[in-house]
Amino acid sequence: MIGFIGLGVMGAGMARNIAASGLKLAVTTSSPEKAETFRALGAEICSSPADLAARCRVIVTCVPDANALGNVIEGETGLAAQSWEGGLLIDCSTIAPFEAQDMAQRLATVGGRFVDAPVSGGAKGADSGTLTIMCGGSEDDVADADPVLQAMGKNIHHVGPLGAGQALKACNQLMVAVNMMGAFEAVALARAAGVDPKVMREVLSTGAARSGVLEAHALRYIEGQLDGGFRSELMRKDLGIANAVGAHFNISQPATDLAHQLMIATCNSGFAKRDSAALGLLYDRLNGRNEDTSQ
Repeated sequence: MIGFIGLGVMGAGMARNIAASGLKLAVTTSSPEKAETFRALGAEICSSPADLAARCRVIVTCVPDANALGNVIEGETGLAAQSWEGGLLIDCSTIAPFEAQDMAQRLATVGGRFVDAPVSGGAKGADSGTLTIMCGGSEDDVADADPVLQAMGKNIHHVGPLGAGQALKACNQLMVAVNMMGAFEAVALARAAGVDPKVMREVLSTGAARSGVLEAHALRYIEGQLDGGFRSELMRKDLGIANAVGAHFNISQPATDLAHQLMIATCNSGFAKRDSAALGLLYDRLNGRNEDTSQ
């Protein structure tokens, strides 16, 4: 039986795909509504992470940050509350590489193993089971995790030792954010020159400027579809991680720092709970355009 903790925007779709793959699923959640939803899918409902660990040898977590993951592992009702010899935690949260290594050490005290496996592909990828998953850990642990990873994703990559998956996720997030900066500056320029942003996007998507951000994030902004999806406050957190990782290795990354500051400003402008493409709304304000077509 596979356990799952973290039934949010991403996790719910991932857990559904585990159940749909034929693997038996158990979940723990503080939400009665989510419990009923997954009970209807055939999942067992557990009272706590400790209860889940007592029933499952493999558990997937997808929680907002390292503090949340620490709470899952520690405490009287945490995964590490009792012996979990040989158990495997597949963590799909986005945290810093050194935080993943610390969590692995905590879990090892009760015999547990750890694979950091952050994901990319958004809620759409989580729902459709087409996520890209970047794994850090030992060859044996990643191999043991593979049947579950295959249920959640389409592109599964073992990229190195423990923490390597999180390092690659930091690379992914900084590239997405910097690409968003370029896309929204281009939208502003096109609009100022009298060119329809939809036309700009369609044309540039056929040339060298094409990107996943131009395809998806820019479209959500242009069409005003900014509710749901990957929240700005989570992108702010992820860019903070990317900055911290860069500082740890003493590398210069001015674009990452600027992207982080702009995402902080996006959140401070009232868009923290909206899709990260709400960065485009911040650019609107910077350019004296205050129309929000998504409301």
